Amino acid sequence: MANPLPPRPFTLRAAVVLWLVIAVLLLVAAGTFITSAAVQDLDRAGFIGLGALFGALAVLQLLLLLPLRRGRRSARELLSTIGIIAGVPIVVRGTPGLSLIAGAMLVAVLLMWLPQSSDFFQSTQPKAKKRLRLPGLR
Repeated sequence: MANPLPPRPFTLRAAVVLWLVIAVLLLVAAGTFITSAAVQDLDRAGFIGLGALFGALAVLQLLLLLPLRRGRRSARELLSTIGIIAGVPIVVRGTPGLSLIAGAMLVAVLLMWLPQSSDFFQSTQPKAKKRLRLPGLR
């Protein structure tokens, strides 16, 4: 049997729960946009596009949660990229309902990069320390 995982720190457990809540909220937002598109004739393509985008983001986040819980660096990096690329513009723009979700994304990204979480990822997938090499020396 493979080595058991070390205990997950509180910061990473909180990030996983927060990403799960964000994914559910994005699925609700996606359903709301698609329902609005079905009801309205105006801006139908925009609502369908936003609904599809939020639905795809939610599914991607849900798919990345299991590898994140197992300590995979790639899951942390992908979720961080999603959180920053989707979260910052929404927070800056100040869209009322979505700003809360985007702010939660940014908090989840922060939680994944705190020292306790980084130590967990280092213990599950050790990364070799880079040595400083001077040019011309071996």
